[in-house]
Amino acid sequence: MSRPSSSEELQDSTDSSAAGFPPLTRAAVLACQFSSWYPTFRKHSPKATVIKPLEDRFIDYLESDGLFLPEGSGPMGVSELSDDEDSRNGSESEDDQSWQVTFPELDADIRRILTKYDGAVFPKLNWSSPQDAAWMIPGQALKCQCPADVYLLLKSSDFISHDLDHAFDECVDYEPEKEEESVQEEASAPPQDDLAQLAAQLALQEQETSATDSSDDEEALERPTRRRKSPYKFELVLKKWFDMPKSQEWRCFVKDRKLVAISQRDTNYYDFLQPEDVQADLRAKISAFFKDEIRDVFPSQSYVIDLYLTRGNDRLFIIDFNPYAPQTDALLFAWESLNALSPSAPSSSSSTPSPYPLLRVIDSPTMSSQTMPSFSHNRYPKDVVELSDGTSIADFAKEWAKKLEEGVKDSVGGEEEREGSDVAGR
Repeated sequence: MSRPSSSEELQDSTDSSAAGFPPLTRAAVLACQFSSWYPTFRKHSPKATVIKPLEDRFIDYLESDGLFLPEGSGPMGVSELSDDEDSRNGSESEDDQSWQVTFPELDADIRRILTKYDGAVFPKLNWSSPQDAAWMIPGQALKCQCPADVYLLLKSSDFISHDLDHAFDECVDYEPEKEEESVQEEASAPPQDDLAQLAAQLALQEQETSATDSSDDEEALERPTRRRKSPYKFELVLKKWFDMPKSQEWRCFVKDRKLVAISQRDTNYYDFLQPEDVQADLRAKISAFFKDEIRDVFPSQSYVIDLYLTRGNDRLFIIDFNPYAPQTDALLFAWESLNALSPSAPSSSSSTPSPYPLLRVIDSPTMSSQTMPSFSHNRYPKDVVELSDGTSIADFAKEWAKKLEEGVKDSVGGEEEREGSDVAGR
């Protein structure tokens, strides 16, 4: 990792982990919602389509217990269950409807978008992509090729669960008890599709973004639906898949409209990132892009941007905006250190170059091996890894259901055996 020189050394904060953060508002969180910023930054972002609002029944499916896939969501639109499983499920109690859920309209939308984007997409909801569930897909990527891939990633992700239930929990102006009362009033609010309008309404209680306008490359699919008791609409974002080397991904920290730090996103060591001239060029490119395209347009004062620099180092893409808040991963920095930074505007008379933005990369193979794996808090049992390795979504779902059933039978059998022993010993 590239350490700052003595004049650049980061200071550790002595306050609590939350000290130094600017107050997080609902408007700041909503500004980071995909359909809020994408229309403005479309030319600097990968192609994407937004499906919104998602129907209540689909959100209920994502929040339900258990791992199961909707009927007809597989590669060819066929059932994900074998005939034996269909027969077995048909004889179960009518209360068990888990394997009988279907979303034909959403399936059709996803398939149409897949066709439009050459057969593969990245999925995400309003704010988060299911990166912590990438292991569920063969190859451990987010490359989805049928609706079932999308559904399994969304349903398996803790990040998605946060979007559904806790997006505004840390906001200073979020009062959950009042949300239910205001939902119907907010539903009639006019749509907002401009970041300038969002910036002018920092205290707004709802943003009904219209997502992207229809065009040859990007569009939004909107449909009427019954509103959930939620202060915002849920949306499914499908980005056109392309091979994006992890070594070219960067997380940038903006504080008070100043780019203060850049962190390598991947935790692997890369030889080509070590030369000082490469790092200086990287800082210069990202700084110029931020100044020219983002700084005076994005409404929030402090936020985090994820960027991708193409292999030829000739173009930057905006992948996402994130709140400047503890729930956003600071990667190779510590939030306490970032919050302690106080860069001032450069003086025209000063001959000393500004140390900002600070840049950190993995600077040795040893450091790479000592770095915690991405999403280590979302790790999974060894038996699940063995089940998922190299299998299709349908095969994994069936095998997982089989293992769960066997586990239940073993548990019941063990209890009966212990009970028999207890009785015999009395």
